[in-house]
Amino acid sequence: MAQQAQIVAELKRSLKEAGVTYSSVAKRLNLSEASVKRLFSAGDFTLQRIDAICDLIGMELSDVLERARRRALPGNKLTVAQERQIIAEPKLFLVTWLILNRTSFADIIKDYQFTERELQRFLIRLDRLRVIELQPLNKVRVLVGRHFSWRPGGPVQNYIHQRLLKEFMLSQFAAPSEEFLFHGGAVSEQSYARLQRILRNAARECIDIIERDDSLPEARRGTAFLLAARPWQYSGFMQFLRT
Repeated sequence: MAQQAQIVAELKRSLKEAGVTYSSVAKRLNLSEASVKRLFSAGDFTLQRIDAICDLIGMELSDVLERARRRALPGNKLTVAQERQIIAEPKLFLVTWLILNRTSFADIIKDYQFTERELQRFLIRLDRLRVIELQPLNKVRVLVGRHFSWRPGGPVQNYIHQRLLKEFMLSQFAAPSEEFLFHGGAVSEQSYARLQRILRNAARECIDIIERDDSLPEARRGTAFLLAARPWQYSGFMQFLRT
C-alpha cells in the first residue's frame, strides 16, 4: 500500500509539473472530474488508467516508478552545513568525491598522496558528517543514494561552477576521444519537462557505467561528463527581440 501511495503522489506531482488539470484527466478517462478526484484520494487506479494518465502527460510508467523510488530514498541531498564543511578543505572534498564514486581505500592510497592515517582521519570526519558509515578494516558504507546530486545553488555546486567547469570548458572539444553536443530550440513546458527527464535518465545511465566498471585501475583514465538544460536565449540575439 505504501508503494501505491507513492506512485499516486508522484502522478499528482507530474500532473502539476505538466500543467494538466483533473478536468483533462477526466476527459481522457471518460469520467467525471469528481470521480477522478475520488480516484486520487483513494489511490484506486487500474494499470490501464495509470497508463492513460502517463500518456496524457507524455511520460512512461517506468518514469513515474523511478521518480517515486528516488524520492523515497533518503540522503539524495546533503545539507548546506554538510556541504560547507566538505568544500572548506580541498583534501576533504577530494576524499568525498572519491568515496561517492565508490573508490576503495586501497585505490585512494595507491593513486593519491595520502598516508593511511591521514585518509582514516578524513573518513572519520565524513562518518561524523553522516555522509558515510566507517566500518572495520577501513570499509565504507555510503549513506547517500546511488543517484546522489549536490544541492542546486549550494556550496559545492557553486564551487564546481567557479573552479571545475571553468577548467573543464577552457579548451575546445576537438580530440577524437572528446564529445561535445550543443543544440537548442523553442519548446513547450511539457516538452521541456520531458527533456529534463531524459537528461536525468541519461545521467543515471552514465553513473551506472562508471560505478560498474570493474576493469583494473591501471586500465582506467579520468573521465567527466556534463549534461545541462535551461530556459535560455543567447544574449547576442536578445538585443534584437521586440519589447
